[in-house]
Amino acid sequence: MNVTEIKEHEDGSATYQFDMTDQEHELICQQGIIWCLVAGITGVTPEQFLQAWLDERENKELTTSSESD
Repeated sequence: MNVTEIKEHEDGSATYQFDMTDQEHELICQQGIIWCLVAGITGVTPEQFLQAWLDERENKELTTSSESD
């Protein structure tokens, strides 16, 4: 997948254009729908989920490094 064009708008938003294979397009559509369902059911945004995952990973790394000391 490649970003082929980025247009920045006066209001601060941007429009992106991608060049992707049919397989990449299908995967992005599937994952987008899944994230919409997860957010709608749980009220958790992808950003919140990602932050929780990063926090958990960091905690595991700290636990692992302190156990090896």
